[in-house]
Order: sequence, then C-alpha cells, then structure tokens
Amino acid sequence: MFISLRVKIAGAFFLVLLPAFSAAWLLTTRQTSRALKLQKQEDELVIARNIAAQVDDVLAKARLTVETVAALPDMRKMNLNAIRGALTLVSDTTDLIDGMIAWDPGGRIRVMDDGKPDPRRLIPDDPAAFLVRPALKAMGAIYSDAYKSRTGDLDVAISVPIRAETGGIAGVLSGGMILKYHTLGGIEDIRIGKSGYAFIVDGEGQVIVNPQREHLLENFSLNPPVKELLAQRREGVIEFINPDGISVLSAYAPIREARWGVIVRQPASESYAHIERISDALLGIFAVSLGLAFMVGLSLAWRMGRPVRDLARGVRRVAEGDLDAVVPVQTWDEMGELARGFNAMTSRLRKYVEEAALAERRLARSEKLAAVGQLAAGIAHEIYNPLNVIGGFAEFLSAKTPADDPRRPALEDIGRETERCRRLVADLLGFARERPPRMKPTDLNALAAEAVELAGARARPGGVEVIFRPDGNLPLIEADQDQITQVLMNLLLNACQALPRGGEVELETRLEGDRAVLSVRDNGAGLAPEQMAKIFTPFFTTKQEGTGLGLALSYAFVERHGGELRAENDPRGGARFTMSLPIKGAVHV
Repeated sequence: MFISLRVKIAGAFFLVLLPAFSAAWLLTTRQTSRALKLQKQEDELVIARNIAAQVDDVLAKARLTVETVAALPDMRKMNLNAIRGALTLVSDTTDLIDGMIAWDPGGRIRVMDDGKPDPRRLIPDDPAAFLVRPALKAMGAIYSDAYKSRTGDLDVAISVPIRAETGGIAGVLSGGMILKYHTLGGIEDIRIGKSGYAFIVDGEGQVIVNPQREHLLENFSLNPPVKELLAQRREGVIEFINPDGISVLSAYAPIREARWGVIVRQPASESYAHIERISDALLGIFAVSLGLAFMVGLSLAWRMGRPVRDLARGVRRVAEGDLDAVVPVQTWDEMGELARGFNAMTSRLRKYVEEAALAERRLARSEKLAAVGQLAAGIAHEIYNPLNVIGGFAEFLSAKTPADDPRRPALEDIGRETERCRRLVADLLGFARERPPRMKPTDLNALAAEAVELAGARARPGGVEVIFRPDGNLPLIEADQDQITQVLMNLLLNACQALPRGGEVELETRLEGDRAVLSVRDNGAGLAPEQMAKIFTPFFTTKQEGTGLGLALSYAFVERHGGELRAENDPRGGARFTMSLPIKGAVHV
C-alpha cells in the first residue's frame, strides 16, 4: 500500500511529539514546583532574617546605652544622687528603655530612676537569680529571657556589670523594657499571605512577641522550628505537621544580641497555592502547545513534501540531459538549502560543459594559429630576401636618378611599397614566433599613461581626444611590459582609427576581485555582429591598409599572460575592448 511522504512525516512527527511533550510537561512541572517551593522558602527565610536584623539593631542600641551608663564615673563611684538623675534622663529620652535600676552584687536595689513608667514594674520575683547573677557570670552585657514582673507586666531586661574604680564589681545595672509598650521590628504588623505571621521566642522557647497576644509567654520549645532554632542557633526552613494536622511552612533566624529567635510561619497549602495554579496553567499550556505543534507538523509535512517532489522532477530532467533545469527555492531551511545546492550544482555543471566547449574551441584556434604561423613564417622567409634585393636596388637607383627625372617617382613608389611589405613580413614573423612573456613587476597605470600620451600625439591632428581614467588602488602585477604596451597601443590606435571625423577614446583601469582590468572605449559606430565574430582572427581587417594581425597578436599576448581580451559594443555607443590580467603572476599558455 502506497503511503505518501507527507503522511509519513506527519505520523512520525506526532509519534515523536507525544512522548516528548509528556516528558517535558512532567519534568517542567516537577522542576518548576521544586524551584517555586525553594523560592517560597527562601522568601520566608528572608523575612525572618530581616526581622531578626531589625531586632538585633534595636537591641544593640539598647545594650550600648546601658553599657555607656554603666561606665559613667558617678556610676563606678556609686554616687547615688548623680546616678539617679542620669538614670532618669536615660529612661525618659530612650525609646526602648522604660526604666533603669542599679543593683548591688547581692541583688538589692541601690538606686533607680524617678521617671515613668515606674521602674518597679521591671522588678522580677528574684532579681538576684534572674538579672544580677547572669550578668556577673557573663562579665558582660546579657539579655534576660522574658519574665513577669512583680506587678504582672511582661518584661525583658539587659544587665551590665558595674566596675568600681578600684577594679572590683560595684554592682549590676539593668535597663528594662515593658514589652507591651514596644514593637520589635514591627513584627505585630507583619502578615504573610492571608493567615501567616511572625513571632519572637526567647532562649527558653517562650513567646515574647506575637500578634496573637494570647500566646505570650506560651512555651513553644517543642514546636519543630523553635526546637531547631534553640538547638542549632542558626537560620533555616522547616515544613511540619502541627497538632491540628495542618502542614505548616516555617522559617527561623536567630537574634544575635540575645538568645532569642524569629519564627515566620504560614500554612503550606497557602504558601504553595500559587504553585498548584502554575502547574494547572502549565498543563493547559502544554496541551495547547501539543495541539499547535501537531498542526505545525502537518503544515511542515505538506511544505516538505512539495520541495522533495520538485527536487525529484529536477533530478529526472538533469538525468535526461537538460542542464537548464532549476528547482524552485521555496524555503530557507535545509530543504531550501538542498534546492539551492542542486541549482548551484547544475549551474557549475553547465559552466563546466561550457568551459569544456570553450577549451575545445581554443584548442582548435591554437592549432589553427599554429598552422597559420608556420605558413606565415615560411612565406615570410621566402619573400624576405627578394624584398631586400628589390628595396636595395630601388634605393640605389633613386639615389642615382636626378630629382627631375620622370622615372624617380616610380622608383620612390617601389621603395615605399617594399618597406611596407617588409613591415608586413616582420609582423608575420612576430606572430609566428610565440615568444614567452618576460615577466617582472609592472605598474599598469604607468604603462597606460605612456600609451595614452603616444596615441594621443598621433590622434590629436585628426580631432580625436584620448582620455585616461586610472585607478589609484591598482597594485603591481607580473607582466611583460613590452607586450602589454604593444597591446595597449594596438587597441588605442584602432579606436582612434574608428573615428575618422574625430571623437573621444577613453582608457580606464580598475580592480575587479583578483584581476586588473584595462578597458579601451571609443564613441564611434561600434562593431557589426559579423565583425564581432571574427575580430581576433588572423588577417581579418576592416581597414584598407591593415594586415589583420594587430588584434590577433594582442589576443595571443594577453592569453600568454593568463588573461582575457574581449570585444563588445558599449551601451553608451561605440566599441569597447577589455583586457583582464591576473594580479598574482601570470599563467603561461
């Protein structure tokens, strides 16, 4: 059963697309979901990290304030009156510190500020155990865990040892914060999604800041993210199931200034809701893409089948000998490239056939020229000596004959015609010898300028102007200067002679790729078709006194340089002869 190429391509396209799109959808969905989950986790971790950094900044400022007060000279001397004023000033002017109390090493109050709120609201049940001894043990500033004061307020405090001037410990200075008066890092106002929020725990896992105030001082030490935070003291992300059976995504980050930490939490279903929407969108996109791809496959199958059919027809035509067969180029893909390659192949094949025919014609012409040369050499040799004798006797008799002798004009005519025959014989010998060119670096512009000057001097009396248009970028080439000069003179003089009533002859040089081109144009009547076919044939001439060897000899000179000489009618009028020579040396033929 015959199945067309188009159907085969379309079927193969679908069989390849279906598993490929399915695998791509699964892989893309999985990778996208994983990437989005990681991104969401990173986003929550960034939130936790930023809150922790803000709280760290606030706590650091408070610590620096308390350390500065503890180092005051009056504080170290325990000058109680001066100390009370300093503590009151700091308490009234510092936003985060609500009250300051100086303790002796045993945990008894030495002095406290007189500001508001009342600093007694900061006193825990056991100041020595909760504030004094931890600072003395650390011998530096230390934040307490959250505690309830004797007045029932939820507080935290920073305590710093007071070093006496004598070098001992004079006591401990505590700066307290009543938490309900402060927003650490703006955490109460932070919402993550619809129901997510952030809170802060102390070193014991107690909640000290939470938008849901009913959780304050609630112990979250067994909560997975809090447990990880207290155990590792580093940031991280964890997903867990809470006691209500809800999957929760939490990020945590430590607060470096205290043994506290920030927890950011959000239900996983809410955190990852956009991932499910994106997965559904991806499924729709892949389904639509599969349908579109299949339609494109059908279109491609039809489009690919047509160039293949055209190419098959072209191959059949070439096989039948029609080298003019051209395959239409309908696309710019591989099929179009194949069609262009086929057309280029047939073009080169056609060119090779034409070049073979040209080479065959040149070979026949060379054989013909060789035969003509041998004949010319034989004829020249046979008549050269008699011409010398005739010319010699004519010159001798003219010298002996008086000027008024009626025979003298006849003798002068004999000498003049004899000299013309000698030049003809010399041309025949030059055509027959085929001397190889003597190559050397040559400036074609300089040769052309000399030829224009010589030809112009001879043509000017006849009203002909010879114009030279050189190309200054023309490089030196390897050439026989004498032969090229002779070619230029032949072309220029022939052009001048084609203008009996005067006119203009133009010699132009230019660079075309890897060849130097010299063009001679006149504005005369041009060449007739029958003249064009025979213009370089030996002994063909349109002039009454011409030998017909000048252009034939010029053609041979240019050919021996590996160049080309051609004649054509210029579109502007007149004839144009163009000589093309290779720049890199010459090929002797």
